[in-house]
Amino acid sequence: MESSTMITETDLNLSNEKIQDFSNIDLEPFEKSSVWSDEYLSTLNIQRRPFDFQVGLVQSVIKSENSIVCLRTGAGKTYISALLIKYYYMKKKKEKKHEDFLTFFFIPHRSIRDQQVKALRDVGDLRVISCDDNSSANQFIHHNHVIVCTPQKFLNCLLDKTISLNYIDLIIFDECHNCIGRHPYSQIMEQYLVYHPVADRTRIIGLTASCGTKLTNPQALLKELFDEKTRKAKALGKLYELCATLNCFDVVNVIEQQHVEELNNKVPRPTDDRILTVESIPFDQYLKELKESLTELLTRILSRCSPDPEITNLTDEQKLVEARISQEKKNHFTNIILINYMIIFVKRFNALGDLPLRSVMIDIEKKLDLFYKRKETPLEVETEVHDICLKKISNIVTQLKQSQYYLTNPKLDFLTNLLREQINKRDKNARGLVLVSRTLYAKLMFDYLKEREDIQDIIKPCWLVGQSGVDYQNSLSEQDKTLKDFRKGLSNVMIATDIVQEGLDVPECSFVIRYEFVSNEIGTVQSRGRARADKSACYLVVDLYSENHEKERINRLKEQEMIEALNDWRRVPTDQVKENIRTTQNSIIGQWQAEAELRELIRANLTDPNTINGKVSCRCCDYYLGELSWLRQRNNNYFIPERQLVEQVEIERYLQPEIYKEIQVNGVVRCGNKQCRQDLGGAQNFIDRPDIKEICVLKCKQLKFFVKNETDKDECLIHKKWSDVKFKIINLEPLQYN
Repeated sequence: MESSTMITETDLNLSNEKIQDFSNIDLEPFEKSSVWSDEYLSTLNIQRRPFDFQVGLVQSVIKSENSIVCLRTGAGKTYISALLIKYYYMKKKKEKKHEDFLTFFFIPHRSIRDQQVKALRDVGDLRVISCDDNSSANQFIHHNHVIVCTPQKFLNCLLDKTISLNYIDLIIFDECHNCIGRHPYSQIMEQYLVYHPVADRTRIIGLTASCGTKLTNPQALLKELFDEKTRKAKALGKLYELCATLNCFDVVNVIEQQHVEELNNKVPRPTDDRILTVESIPFDQYLKELKESLTELLTRILSRCSPDPEITNLTDEQKLVEARISQEKKNHFTNIILINYMIIFVKRFNALGDLPLRSVMIDIEKKLDLFYKRKETPLEVETEVHDICLKKISNIVTQLKQSQYYLTNPKLDFLTNLLREQINKRDKNARGLVLVSRTLYAKLMFDYLKEREDIQDIIKPCWLVGQSGVDYQNSLSEQDKTLKDFRKGLSNVMIATDIVQEGLDVPECSFVIRYEFVSNEIGTVQSRGRARADKSACYLVVDLYSENHEKERINRLKEQEMIEALNDWRRVPTDQVKENIRTTQNSIIGQWQAEAELRELIRANLTDPNTINGKVSCRCCDYYLGELSWLRQRNNNYFIPERQLVEQVEIERYLQPEIYKEIQVNGVVRCGNKQCRQDLGGAQNFIDRPDIKEICVLKCKQLKFFVKNETDKDECLIHKKWSDVKFKIINLEPLQYN
């Protein structure tokens, strides 16, 4: 992994600074002229000519100041933001030549970090750097003009007070529609609006392809969408809310007719955009019988549980997870193990209808073996259930081999024919995307297409997923190689998760196919924006009348809702828009303040671990790990020093330790119970703290805590994250110097 020093040297060398005298630069044409001459662009050291619609948007933002730029995917939102950064940089150098200039450019995903750095450098003169996984954002503020980082990196520094908003000229929120709820974007804006002095506020720009916000209540949503009056009022209200949260007072988009025509010419929209439904009664019946057979197996596993966990729906993953939590609190170790076996099957129930049945069965078998073989001495009942499961899978596979659905199914055949048709009708350089919901789908579909002999000379697949996938992952180097091969035409169909849907730059695609993948209306807009070649196509392949089919219909209504909201926005007088935003903003700030007071009250009333009798245990088997008072915290690491925990855990050591800035990770910490051996966290050293021996960093979601209540009985506490715990965790003491 490259070091931050190496990144700094590379970025400084590539800064392309040529403007020496800012005092003589005339910025008025930048602000007002509709045509920028070659001579003027050369004076500003801008090597790439922007389109007229991009110039128009830049000038609209300059005029409006804090703004949201709403522009379709592929139309150059990042380049527009680069021009704006360059403008504000030149303006400050012209007016206050001795003062530094600093911009933060936030990205929602690490995977798009490097591509955004490259795009921002296009305008010249700016020293742009990416804050990598091993670095802290405050390391780069003194020698760079633009820092590209995830919002969490910035938020950490803001809360630690190692960065002050007072010294930042501009903040850009890429994919700013994420600024809702407790997303890091929202938490940054909470700091900005509630705790930052009004007089010195930093300028804000938001970038998005859709101003939609994510609503989760389907009944309220349907009522809203089909009631025109309510729909329009709500849509405009959601737009005000997004602007208020980002402290933006205008939404700029392409509205002039000549600019709209230029945009459509330069960034074509798909000429064919459809929902394609698949229905196969024979396969549906076969699938129904297969699921019934697997449900009988789940019933058989459930019968081994004692006491009965009372699971009413064996194929509902959420119900199974809730049942497991209940059993964890009651210390029913056997039931927890058996419910985990059930979850392995149910997690793949939907995949049975979407992927090759053989591949799904092999995947289930692998997961069962990984789960079972992790234990040195499994429970007798687990060995029995494991053998029953493998025997059942073997019987199913034997039956599958005799059917026509062993290697494929009607939906996969439909997809394959669609891919073949799209490739054959276009030139040899045509490329397409298949977007899927999970990493499991990406990998198994890639294997499926590679194995089909009838398409070997037509479809050349590759697959791309993120680094943190549950079933499969791609490292950053693997992602880079896949993208390079796709760009070179070595592969022509990329199967990917939503890592591509939101932000990652892929070559011009002739077609985009979402395969049983429907997120929200923003995802619908973004996926369509990936089909940017001339006469491109965008399809959704789903089962007829399925949940995804209905969800997509709603998404398209929500998309129309936001288009109407933008149109209505232009009809409201500017003063009224600002008043509405400020009213909404005051309400949001009031809510933030109330929530902050509540958090502070809770924090103030947290019990000191030294004054309570409590212990930490493995959530699965209740294996004792230590006392609550042993827990320590350093930044986002929660741990028990090895000297107190070493006898309670096993450490599965890596062949070579992994270094992440000041942390050396030595291996995986597993529960010391040989019948459990759950992954509890990681064994690591703080490189900058040689006085601290190896520590065991623990995952909160793998633990449970017991404390004595008022009646002197043990109360079991289970939390998803460390910030939810009900007792104080002592910070690691600073290094003492003699």
